Amino acid sequence: MAINEQHPDYPEYRRRIDALAEELFQIETAERAKYPGWHGFDHPADKVLRPIRKKYNAMAMALMDEYAYLFMGGES
Repeated sequence: MAINEQHPDYPEYRRRIDALAEELFQIETAERAKYPGWHGFDHPADKVLRPIRKKYNAMAMALMDEYAYLFMGGES
């Protein structure tokens, strides 16, 4: 989806979405570190991470809705 990077609200949106992504990355990294020798599908951490990912995806979608006017075809 195209986004208007020239809009004055874009930096704030970018900061907030990047902060969400970084927070999720830190949680995933910490959880996966509990299984240092695991290399394969069906990682044991996935059971813990699945609901966390759903929560963060919902938060990201809510943020996209809040800034819908930045996206091509979004409300103005």
